[in-house]
Amino acid sequence: MLLETYLIHDKELRNTGIINPNAKYIRTGMFDWSNEEELSFYKDNIECIAKKLKVKEKAKEYIDRLHSDGHLIYIITGRDNGEYSEPYNMTKKWLDENNIYYDNLILTDAYDMHAKSLECLKNDIDIMIDDSVRICSDLITSGITTILMDTPYNRKINIKRVKNWEEFYEFVYSYKENK
Repeated sequence: MLLETYLIHDKELRNTGIINPNAKYIRTGMFDWSNEEELSFYKDNIECIAKKLKVKEKAKEYIDRLHSDGHLIYIITGRDNGEYSEPYNMTKKWLDENNIYYDNLILTDAYDMHAKSLECLKNDIDIMIDDSVRICSDLITSGITTILMDTPYNRKINIKRVKNWEEFYEFVYSYKENK
């Protein structure tokens, strides 16, 4: 959804499209926007984008299966960073509206690369999935088994990854058997 929204705005701005498909992040270097243009667009639109995000294909199904298998489901999101008016309530509402099961919802500051690792350690979380290379690298450094959810903007990095929630479920099942 974020990439699609950026592409729509790019058509309105310059219509140059993605100039660097190898950029590490959508927000930096993928488009030929100035830093000021990108920051202004992001700040004006991120809350609306977050509220309209679609559930990733089969995410609900496999989260439900993980829960049924006895796993605790912690949702750790970097939305407590000053960009949202009521980040906890907004996130809880979205999860509830989409019937996503969770045992605990934790908000961190997305700009603090150690925040998710600290929450994982504090809550004894042994497997974490995220789509941020920066966050996953820190999780790995902290000794947490980490899986990178594959996205177009994180493919150049060599971290154990999955392409979908079914693959993540299979990883968890295999991890549990080999532990």
